[in-house]
Amino acid sequence: MRAVRHSCFHSDAQMVSFETARTAAIALAQPLNRQEDVPSARAAGRILAATIEAPCALPPFAQAAMDGYAIRLSGKNGVPLVLPISGCTCAGDKQEVLAPGTAHRVMTGAALPCGADTVVMQEHATRRGDLLQFGLDVEAGTHIRRVGEDVKQGTTILRPGRVIGWTEVALLSALGIATVSVACPLRIVVLVTGSELRHAGEPLPFGAIYDSNGPMLAAMLEAPNAHISTLTVRDDLIAITHALESIAESADLVIVTAGMSVGEKDHVREAVMRAGGQLDIVKVAMKPGKPLAFGTLGRACFVGLPGNPQAAAFGALAFVRPMMKALLGQAPASRVTAEMSFTHSRKPDRTELLPVRLNVKQGRLTAHRSGPDGSHRMMPMVFADAVAVVPGASMRVDVGTRLEVLPFDQPRFEVN
Repeated sequence: MRAVRHSCFHSDAQMVSFETARTAAIALAQPLNRQEDVPSARAAGRILAATIEAPCALPPFAQAAMDGYAIRLSGKNGVPLVLPISGCTCAGDKQEVLAPGTAHRVMTGAALPCGADTVVMQEHATRRGDLLQFGLDVEAGTHIRRVGEDVKQGTTILRPGRVIGWTEVALLSALGIATVSVACPLRIVVLVTGSELRHAGEPLPFGAIYDSNGPMLAAMLEAPNAHISTLTVRDDLIAITHALESIAESADLVIVTAGMSVGEKDHVREAVMRAGGQLDIVKVAMKPGKPLAFGTLGRACFVGLPGNPQAAAFGALAFVRPMMKALLGQAPASRVTAEMSFTHSRKPDRTELLPVRLNVKQGRLTAHRSGPDGSHRMMPMVFADAVAVVPGASMRVDVGTRLEVLPFDQPRFEVN
């Protein structure tokens, strides 16, 4: 998409569709391909950067799956009813050799004695001194964990892009893999603009408001794979320009809230240009969030979000989170859909983002409105756990209409 340069300062700058903006945002966020090695035990939440092959088999040796007695049945006619006990192997002991015609006491996880092919559960045998009596229902080959039955040596077990969870940590540890290569965390800077803003805890003079966008976006985007820092700057072209220049070379993604429109105090577009950046998109056909911009600032991707809380939050859900996945080299998540439980009139020329509450009803994911319209409102977001994406159309949304939803808690609904 051709960059929008100084023409973007005019109110008639081209507006793009919501879907076009989504595509452009992902195209802008090329994988950074930076990686670092971290201890496997502390890798939970990180994104794997390299393929991992099993350096050994699991189990690494044949093991007893039960406390019992190891015997050899192959080549035998029937089950021997009485055998002498020739030894005992516990977990961690070296492998023994089964003496012919004997039974060998074994504990769960112990190495199977060489020559044995069956473990008889202790509940299915009767011991009298050094002799062991079996029942008639002993089956050959039972209660043995065979070499590599879980993981074969050399098998690819994990691929790049996978988020490491506690199960992956367990597998890596079981295979003796001490360190893994993971994607380096993204460096994200949130620049909040507004002369009226104050930080929580500060005195609030008349006409001022407390900043919610900075803390909100930091909380939304903070993750093991992203380090977030926030700055606040007044509505001043020089101050905004200097702030952008100071963060351009150290950030992977710069997010600015407010100041994105064409009013007298909306300086962000010009500040981006003065700081050496460029803008590809400056208006999106969506509600809330029309004054929304994408571009570059030095080596960083740039996203300009509106100032109203819902507009900033929903823009981050729709565009920033997918861009973060792209920068980290992850595949885009499959889109989640839900059945609407309400009716809604819609405009043919824009996409609307509505805060909704998700529920599962008779095995179907349903969405319910969480509050009245108004991009300044906080409570509808508090009562919501997703945003419904309502594409522009001449027909209204009816009960049962299936639409895409953007969950606040991505991993809960995400399917890759």
